[in-house]
Amino acid sequence: MRIPLSYLKHLLFRGSILWLLARLSAAAVVGGAADFGLMLTFWAVAITTALVLVDLQRRREVMLLHNLGVTTLQAILVSTIPAVTLEALLGVVR
Repeated sequence: MRIPLSYLKHLLFRGSILWLLARLSAAAVVGGAADFGLMLTFWAVAITTALVLVDLQRRREVMLLHNLGVTTLQAILVSTIPAVTLEALLGVVR
Protein backbone atom coordinates (compact mmCIF):
# COMPACT_ATOMS: atom_id res chain seq x y z
CA MET A 1 0.00 0.00 0.00
CA ARG A 2 1.46 3.31 -1.05
CA ILE A 3 -0.98 6.19 -0.73
CA PRO A 4 0.37 9.48 -2.12
CA LEU A 5 1.14 11.93 0.68
CA SER A 6 -1.30 14.60 -0.49
CA TYR A 7 -4.13 12.07 -0.67
CA LEU A 8 -3.13 10.60 2.70
CA LYS A 9 -3.39 14.05 4.30
CA HIS A 10 -6.77 14.48 2.65
CA LEU A 11 -8.02 11.14 4.02
CA LEU A 12 -6.81 11.98 7.52
CA PHE A 13 -8.40 15.43 7.44
CA ARG A 14 -11.73 14.06 6.23
CA GLY A 15 -11.53 11.33 8.85
CA SER A 16 -11.10 13.90 11.62
CA ILE A 17 -14.04 15.97 10.35
CA LEU A 18 -16.21 12.87 10.13
CA TRP A 19 -15.12 11.88 13.66
CA LEU A 20 -16.28 15.25 14.94
CA LEU A 21 -19.68 14.75 13.31
CA ALA A 22 -19.89 11.19 14.64
CA ARG A 23 -18.88 12.27 18.15
CA LEU A 24 -21.55 14.97 18.21
CA SER A 25 -24.15 12.52 16.89
CA ALA A 26 -23.23 9.82 19.39
CA ALA A 27 -23.25 12.35 22.24
CA ALA A 28 -26.71 13.53 21.20
CA VAL A 29 -28.06 9.97 21.09
CA VAL A 30 -26.46 8.77 24.31
CA GLY A 31 -27.20 12.07 26.01
CA GLY A 32 -23.69 12.60 27.35
CA ALA A 33 -24.39 10.45 30.42
CA ALA A 34 -21.28 9.61 32.44
CA ASP A 35 -22.24 5.92 32.59
CA PHE A 36 -21.96 5.55 28.83
CA GLY A 37 -18.37 6.73 28.33
CA LEU A 38 -17.07 3.53 26.72
CA MET A 39 -20.27 3.07 24.74
CA LEU A 40 -19.97 6.63 23.44
CA THR A 41 -16.39 5.91 22.31
CA PHE A 42 -17.46 2.72 20.55
CA TRP A 43 -20.34 4.40 18.75
CA ALA A 44 -18.24 7.40 17.74
CA VAL A 45 -15.64 5.14 16.10
CA ALA A 46 -18.30 2.90 14.52
CA ILE A 47 -20.21 5.86 13.09
CA THR A 48 -16.95 7.36 11.80
CA THR A 49 -16.13 4.11 10.02
CA ALA A 50 -19.56 4.00 8.39
CA LEU A 51 -19.37 7.68 7.38
CA VAL A 52 -15.94 7.18 5.81
CA LEU A 53 -17.26 4.29 3.73
CA VAL A 54 -20.30 6.31 2.65
CA ASP A 55 -18.09 9.30 1.85
CA LEU A 56 -15.74 7.20 -0.30
CA GLN A 57 -18.72 5.77 -2.19
CA ARG A 58 -20.37 9.18 -2.53
CA ARG A 59 -17.23 10.79 -3.95
CA ARG A 60 -16.65 7.75 -6.20
CA GLU A 61 -13.07 7.43 -5.03
CA VAL A 62 -13.10 3.66 -4.68
CA MET A 63 -11.97 3.11 -8.27
CA LEU A 64 -9.18 5.67 -7.84
CA LEU A 65 -8.02 3.89 -4.71
CA HIS A 66 -8.05 0.53 -6.45
CA ASN A 67 -6.02 2.00 -9.32
CA LEU A 68 -3.48 3.23 -6.76
CA GLY A 69 -3.29 -0.27 -5.30
CA VAL A 70 -5.15 0.65 -2.13
CA THR A 71 -8.10 -1.46 -1.05
CA THR A 72 -11.22 0.09 0.40
CA LEU A 73 -10.48 -1.49 3.77
CA GLN A 74 -7.03 0.11 3.88
CA ALA A 75 -8.52 3.53 3.07
CA ILE A 76 -11.11 3.11 5.81
CA LEU A 77 -8.44 2.10 8.32
CA VAL A 78 -6.31 5.13 7.43
CA SER A 79 -9.31 7.44 7.67
CA THR A 80 -10.32 6.16 11.10
CA ILE A 81 -6.88 6.75 12.61
CA PRO A 82 -7.90 10.26 13.77
CA ALA A 83 -11.07 8.87 15.38
CA VAL A 84 -9.21 6.23 17.37
CA THR A 85 -6.43 8.64 18.32
CA LEU A 86 -8.78 11.40 19.44
CA GLU A 87 -11.00 8.99 21.38
CA ALA A 88 -7.92 7.61 23.17
CA LEU A 89 -6.81 11.16 23.93
CA LEU A 90 -10.25 12.00 25.34
CA GLY A 91 -10.11 8.83 27.44
CA VAL A 92 -6.74 9.83 28.91
CA VAL A 93 -7.88 13.38 29.63
CA ARG A 94 -10.93 12.20 31.56
